Amino acid sequence: MSARRSVFAIGLLVLGAPFFSSAANFGGPDAVENTLSEHNKQPQSWRNQLAQEGLTFGLDYNGIGFNSANGSKGNTVNASGGVARFYGQWNLIGRNSNNTGGIVWKIEHRHAYSDYAPKSYAFLADLAGAEGLGYIGMIQPAFSDQGDRITNLHWKQRLNDGKTSFIVGFQDVTDYVDTYALASPWTGFSNLVFQTGAGAMGLPDDGLFAVSIGQMLTDNYYIVAGLADANGRSDSDEIFDGFDSFFNDNDYFTTVELGWTASQQQIYTDNLHVTYWHLDATFNDDGSTRHSAKNSEGVNFSLSYFVTPQIMPFVRAGFSIDGDAALYEKSISVGLGYFGLGAPKHNLGAAFNWSEANKEGWGTDDSQTTLEIYYNMQFGEHVQITPDFQWIHDPILSQESNALVFGLRGRIFI
Repeated sequence: MSARRSVFAIGLLVLGAPFFSSAANFGGPDAVENTLSEHNKQPQSWRNQLAQEGLTFGLDYNGIGFNSANGSKGNTVNASGGVARFYGQWNLIGRNSNNTGGIVWKIEHRHAYSDYAPKSYAFLADLAGAEGLGYIGMIQPAFSDQGDRITNLHWKQRLNDGKTSFIVGFQDVTDYVDTYALASPWTGFSNLVFQTGAGAMGLPDDGLFAVSIGQMLTDNYYIVAGLADANGRSDSDEIFDGFDSFFNDNDYFTTVELGWTASQQQIYTDNLHVTYWHLDATFNDDGSTRHSAKNSEGVNFSLSYFVTPQIMPFVRAGFSIDGDAALYEKSISVGLGYFGLGAPKHNLGAAFNWSEANKEGWGTDDSQTTLEIYYNMQFGEHVQITPDFQWIHDPILSQESNALVFGLRGRIFI
């Protein structure tokens, strides 16, 4: 293996993404299969034996906290929370081939330590009567106070010598929509503008009943498409209602993505893609708006590429064409990931974003700018610590002209 590929592999192992499978892997860095790879580098003997039978699984606990002296009313505001996860994959057919098929699951418990969860920190706290940042955006929306939930429970089938992946069941759409190597909220950026959709995509809940398919068209070009239940809920006591709503309500989150990659093994690192999305209007049982009051659609763009063995710059953008589902009408980001900085399993992310509020949803098209820098450090085989800094200029819903946000994330995984 060349020096470039050696460092490249180290960087991706930090993210938990097995891009070096001979089969195309259409899941992003937070897909169950990719997350499991970091747990299997030095498996215990009993886990190794289970893996030979096609069963792999992992556990992790994630905690995060944010503090800023620049709340929307000028006060100090903070939020913190945690997420426990149990996830795995059991391949039942095709174990000795690239055409594997099996069950994938991820069960979580999301909870707040503070008065409100990090998901509410940006602006939801302000709308609920508490003080947040007054920032139209999301900072770690995965860290909510939802409690028990099922994020994944589906069958994944590879076909055509691994060049085709077909998934049916309950899925997290961010596993296959507009992904790139730094999109994971557990190991990458904290701000939604640098995650899936760039804040300019109207995303439904996780854990939706969905059908998705990925296909390598050539050695370099691919297509990924999905149809998901826009009314679905990931709450453990409601998720199975998705069978009824998918087939009877007929409200969907639809995506089609066309992309280029340097090779199947680098599908979400050396990558260029364009994603079209459409979200049907969705309402709660009492008639109130859930995700959007009208049909919404838009287009997202992403380019990432390793220009040196360790440095991966990226350019990402999102444009909401119609509707009120997206936070932003326009969102443009530039940044980079620096893998192996300071130690083989440490990596740095730094990025800048400009966003324009979606006037159909907010009644204004004012703009904001955001800078985020994080440093993900791994200690031993099972612990990661990530300090995070964000500077938000002109948060639209705040009386402050600037907000400085300091965060700290911890992760223990086995």
